[in-house]
Amino acid sequence: MRLQNGFTLIELMITIAIMGVLMSIAAPSFQSIILGARLTSASNAMVSALQLARSEAIKQNKTVIVEPLSSNNWQSGWQVFVDTAGNGIYDPATDTLLTMFDAVNSSVTVNSSSNSIFYEATGRLPSGVSSSVIFCTNADNQDFRAVVISLTGRVHVETSSNSSRTYASSC
Repeated sequence: MRLQNGFTLIELMITIAIMGVLMSIAAPSFQSIILGARLTSASNAMVSALQLARSEAIKQNKTVIVEPLSSNNWQSGWQVFVDTAGNGIYDPATDTLLTMFDAVNSSVTVNSSSNSIFYEATGRLPSGVSSSVIFCTNADNQDFRAVVISLTGRVHVETSSNSSRTYASSC
């Protein structure tokens, strides 16, 4: 009689059934991880845009603007440009486009206290104007990332777990 190695069909079916049960238990927790990663990715992209705008404003000694790609809709993405003309509006003929950022995932909503963010040549925001851009998950408005820009132009991120203020009402 030969010795046979391997699995029987019944053993294989039981293993697949157990794996299916375990995957159905684990799938919901992966959803929250994915939503959190999308939220973090979108807020980090905004931080990157703002840091670029501030450094370029100082380097070029000109106003640099971060604004949504479509009017007042940060969800559609945003662009960073040097406002050479000084009119606050992107004009490809006179202004220098530094970079563009793609639209955020549809599971993330974006709200801002301003339609565009201006960095003066000093790297500061215009007098008396601080700003924030808030990223929220559509599934649960309690999870958010608030990108806060101080009057000095410095950027920091507040999250739903470490925020001293609540931004959830802005979602």
